[in-house]
Amino acid sequence: MKSRLLFHLDRWEEYLLFIFMVLMLIVLSLQVFTRYVLGFSFSWAEQFARFGFVWLTMTGVSLAAKKGMHLKVDFLPQNLSRPLAVKISFFSDVFVVLFGVYMAHLIFKTVLMQIRLHQVFSSIPWLPVWTMYIAGVLGMLGLSFRTLQRMIMEKRQSAVPLGKVGD
Repeated sequence: MKSRLLFHLDRWEEYLLFIFMVLMLIVLSLQVFTRYVLGFSFSWAEQFARFGFVWLTMTGVSLAAKKGMHLKVDFLPQNLSRPLAVKISFFSDVFVVLFGVYMAHLIFKTVLMQIRLHQVFSSIPWLPVWTMYIAGVLGMLGLSFRTLQRMIMEKRQSAVPLGKVGD
């Protein structure tokens, strides 16, 4: 039971990406159909698409960190000695973790301001604006957490002696 729960928690980004992709596909397909076939459009569909793209992007930031797929310049690590390349990669990862935490802090301050001001989207009046900004907080914290997780996994794998990997 515990391992199944951890398995699903470890895949939260993929689930969220799937949900938002399906919702956006449905809403935007409906918007195209109603606009070009029926001659009217929904006022909220464009705002929902923006909302969905923000959530997709910020969730993707966390997933990319988990898989080590972020865009980075690796000219120095490829052209330096192995010990020095490992140190540069370590400090780069530490910087990414600190950057993610700092950005999450700044975005969270914006979320608190949006909550205090009770702002809502003009085309979706029942949806508070902070619900879009909270994606940034979760994405940046996910970036930091997943980078730390990947650093720990890489450290554990490098600590395993050769021949012991499959045991």
